Amino acid sequence: MTDFYQIQSYLRFALSHSLPGEKAHRLLLPVGRKLKPVTSDLSVNQSGVLLTLFPDNKELYTCFIRRPETMKNHAGQISFPGGRQEEQDPDLIATALRESQEEVGVIPSNIDILGRLSPLYVPVSNFFISPVVGWSDSKPDFQINHTEVDDLILVPVNELLAPNAIQTTQIETRNGAREVPCFHFNGHIIWGATAMIFSEFREVLKQMPVRTP
Repeated sequence: MTDFYQIQSYLRFALSHSLPGEKAHRLLLPVGRKLKPVTSDLSVNQSGVLLTLFPDNKELYTCFIRRPETMKNHAGQISFPGGRQEEQDPDLIATALRESQEEVGVIPSNIDILGRLSPLYVPVSNFFISPVVGWSDSKPDFQINHTEVDDLILVPVNELLAPNAIQTTQIETRNGAREVPCFHFNGHIIWGATAMIFSEFREVLKQMPVRTP
């Protein structure tokens, strides 16, 4: 995966058309959990997250973060940089960019927004997440805000595209142990909403036409 211009152009096109949405989310949906639609009578926390793509050493990478164990919701879990929409944010793209700058130092002006993935509602925190896909022409100069981030995890996208990338593992939650579908990378377990969001991105990218010589 080294033709970065082709990937960038394809994603900009694909993200402006019909998305796999719920079908892709269900591939990483924990057993026993149902996808809950957001209705007009439900007051939710609007949020934006940024799936940043960047080339490094001839590989395409994305970044995840590990949340601190002290957080009220999703403590210690792996997620994309992002958070709740604030009054000064004109839209959820601005939210995703602002939060990413606050958490990991990504400069908004260096990010080319390619589009959005399907929104996803997370009942446990009442967050309605709008995933934004952004492109950086080079590896960002990451600066971790340790108040909000325990660890920065850089992952080659190809690692999560492999046929065996989706596995099942047992995790401990506040409701006890449970089996969940997940992505594994270097000992990190990516599950829940973050895995469901990446699952959709993965399905979109897998549909990219292969250019023949």
